[in-house]
Amino acid sequence: MEIPSKGFLYAASVEKKFLTGAIYSATSLKDYYPKAHVTLFTHKEWVTDDLYNTFDHIVTEDVPNNARAKLWALSRTPYKHTVYLDSDTEIMHEDISTIFDYHTKGIDLMITKIRPYSGKISEFPGGNLTDHCGMFMYRSNKKTIEFMQQWYQLWFKQSTREWNWDTELYPEELRSWDQWTYWWLQNQTKYSIKRAYLQDDARWNFINTYKEDETDKPIVVYHHTLPKDMI
Repeated sequence: MEIPSKGFLYAASVEKKFLTGAIYSATSLKDYYPKAHVTLFTHKEWVTDDLYNTFDHIVTEDVPNNARAKLWALSRTPYKHTVYLDSDTEIMHEDISTIFDYHTKGIDLMITKIRPYSGKISEFPGGNLTDHCGMFMYRSNKKTIEFMQQWYQLWFKQSTREWNWDTELYPEELRSWDQWTYWWLQNQTKYSIKRAYLQDDARWNFINTYKEDETDKPIVVYHHTLPKDMI
């Protein structure tokens, strides 16, 4: 089957609750956007025939058993234009079918903003985390794919403590967050890519701890917290 140029990507690894969440999210996506093409990266032993009722394309070869397998998957997207969604998201509005129309010309990555009151850590002596990495849209050009590859490679060094940094500027608390890896690549390396925020970004990635007045339009992507709300 020919894979279209635009599609949605999920990744599930380590614990099966993430696969359950991805199924739930992708099912809600198909409810509002039946023509959506959806790819899942997961482990071969978790694949059953019924998964193909939800996912159009499933990749299992060499998928790492890693909490951030999503970062490994990003550079391997089968699409020229990809929307990545965390497994704990839920699609709540038909406007999801228009999301690719909101990708600004000349921009590599469209993403949403962190609300400092909602996150565990955002500001630190050396800077502040501004971008929420649980939902974003990107183009598969050379620069962006290189960024995605570096994101996983640096995350791996971060998680295995091969990479250390000045903890007076960047607290050790940042180590558990892939948003920190992303921030470093964007702000401290040659791998940075052009990014912009989705218009009225809260409706495209509404975190379950956000204030209701973050948007006055229908929420398109609601971000739960696994496992409490989803499993």
